[in-house]
Amino acid sequence: MKKIVFYIFILFFVFASCKDNEITTDPQYKLEYSVDTVSFDTILAGLTTPYQTLKVYNKSGEKIKISSINYASSYDYFMVNINGRNSHNVTNIEIADGDSMYVFVQTNGNSRGSDIPFALLDSISFSYNGNVDYVYLSAFSETPIILDHFVVTSDTTLSGTQPYLVKDTLKVEEGATLNIDAGVRLYFHNGASLYVDGILNCNGKVDNQIEMRYFRGDYLFRDTKYYLAPGNWKGVWLSQKSGDCKIISTNIIGAYQCLVVDSAFVDRKVIVGNSQIYNAKRGTLVSEASQIYAYNTLFANGGYYNVYLTDGKYLFNHCTIASYLTFGLSGKNPALYLNKKDSLSVELNNSVISGSKSSVIDNVAHNLKDSLNGNTFRLDIACCAISQKDSLAGERNYGNKWNIEEEFYHSDPNKSIDDFFVDFKTDSLSSFRTIGSDAILKLYPECATDIFGKNRVDDEFPDAGAFEY
Repeated sequence: MKKIVFYIFILFFVFASCKDNEITTDPQYKLEYSVDTVSFDTILAGLTTPYQTLKVYNKSGEKIKISSINYASSYDYFMVNINGRNSHNVTNIEIADGDSMYVFVQTNGNSRGSDIPFALLDSISFSYNGNVDYVYLSAFSETPIILDHFVVTSDTTLSGTQPYLVKDTLKVEEGATLNIDAGVRLYFHNGASLYVDGILNCNGKVDNQIEMRYFRGDYLFRDTKYYLAPGNWKGVWLSQKSGDCKIISTNIIGAYQCLVVDSAFVDRKVIVGNSQIYNAKRGTLVSEASQIYAYNTLFANGGYYNVYLTDGKYLFNHCTIASYLTFGLSGKNPALYLNKKDSLSVELNNSVISGSKSSVIDNVAHNLKDSLNGNTFRLDIACCAISQKDSLAGERNYGNKWNIEEEFYHSDPNKSIDDFFVDFKTDSLSSFRTIGSDAILKLYPECATDIFGKNRVDDEFPDAGAFEY
C-alpha cells in the first residue's frame, strides 16, 4: 500500500512538473500590464530622467512565451531596458503563471533643438501567441536656455516661454539690473543660486507668475514632486551691495534658504508682493539690517527657522507666515523668529502667523512682552490671527485673534500641510475670516486684492492673510 501511494505521488509530481514546463499557444491567455502608457511629466531636453517602471504580469493560469518585445523607433526618444537587457528587441522570454517581468524606460527629452514644447510619443510591442500588445510611451519635452556661470554685467532682461536652466550661480554684478518678465521659469541645478550685487526686478503678474525652483519635475514620492523637497538649490541672495529690489508675483520653492536679504541697513528697500516662498531647508526669508515691505505673500515651511529677522525695519501686510514642515526640519523653532542686536522694528497687519510650535513668534534675546515698547525694539501686531496664546500686551497690539487652530483649506483630504504639500488658502470656516482692518486697504491700495487678484472688499471686512476666501 505504501508503495502505491509513493508511486501516485511521483506521478502527480511528474505531471505537475510537465504542466509547469508546458507553454500555452492559445491566444486567449493574455498578459497584463501595470500601465497602458508609461508617461513622463514635462521634462527638460538634454537631461536624462530617472527610470519609469513598466511591470508585465502573467495571471493567465498558463505559462506564456513572449516571442518578441520590440521598441523599434526611428526617433530614439526613449531608452528601454527589457528584463535587464539594454536592447530595442528581446526574443523568447518565458513568464510562468503568477510571475512577472520588468521593463525600465528613460528619456533625455531629445526634441531636436525645438524652442517650443514638443510631444514625444512612441510604443513598445509585445508579441506572443498571435497577440500583439502595445504599451505607449509619452513625454512632453522643453528645450531650456542654459545659463552656466552666467554673469549679468549690464542691464539684462530674461523673457519668453522657454525655461532657463541655471547650472551654477547666476550673478548680477554691482551697477547692473536683472529684469525678469512675467511667466519666466528659472530652474536651478544642484547647489545653484541667484546672487545679486546689483538690482533684481521680478515683474511677475497675478495671472502670469515667475517661478524659481529645482530643475527636476519627477516624483520624489508617489504624490510629491521632487522640486518641492527643500535644500536642492541654494536660493536667492540679495547681498550687502545690492540696491532696491522688488520681487512681485514670484514663487521661490524648495531652496536651502529661499530668500536672503543681507545686511544693507535701511538704505535699501526690498519689496515682496503677491508671491509664494516656501519649503526651505533653513529659512524662507532670512534678513539682517534691511528694510523689507511684504504684502499678499506666503512665507511657509522653513526648516530650522521660517522667517528670521535680525535688526532693520519690516512691514508685513496681508501675509501668511506659517511653518509646519516635518521630516525633522521643523517643530523646534517658531514661524517668526526675531533677533534684535541693534535696532529692530516689525509691523504686522491683517496677517496670519501660524505653526506647529506652541510659541510661533519668538525672539532669541528678549522676552517679547517686556520688550514690546522698547526704544530699539518695536513690534506692532494689528488685526492678525496667531496660533499661540495671547502673551503680548501694549498699545500697538490690538484687534488680534489668538490661539487659532490649523484652519487652512484642504483641497485634497489625503494631503497635509505638514508634508511638502503647501496649501494655506483660507477656508470657509477659518476663524480669521473678516478680522482684517479695511484701513490697511486704504493706506496700501496694492492690498485691495489678494495674492491671486481676488477683491478683498466684496464682504464686510478683509480676511487676514495672503488669501481671501
